[in-house]
Amino acid sequence: MSKKPPNRRGISFEVGAQLEARDSLKNWYSASVEKIDYDEEKVLIHYRQWSHRYDEWFDWDSPYLRPVERVQLRKEGLQAEEGDPVSISYYVAFCYISEAVHILFKCDCKLYILTVHF
Repeated sequence: MSKKPPNRRGISFEVGAQLEARDSLKNWYSASVEKIDYDEEKVLIHYRQWSHRYDEWFDWDSPYLRPVERVQLRKEGLQAEEGDPVSISYYVAFCYISEAVHILFKCDCKLYILTVHF
């Protein structure tokens, strides 16, 4: 019996499918699926506009694979499910005012404010 890739929203596990992958230097790049190893439960990822010598094998449930259209999914009102990886690029500002802490951070090219009251 052949193993099946996990059902991950926005990622199609078939050769040529587009996605984003995070390299060993923690940078996200547009990529595509080159090969699928059903026995080892891995996919070979090719980083677009890079030489094939940089292609990498990832477990197909790796948090270092994500859909290309994360911004589009957010625009369509789809929310991340519990357990979905979230990448916070960096926090921008930290402010303590009275009985609350405000943190401004960037995630997927969008700024958010986190307010913690105590």
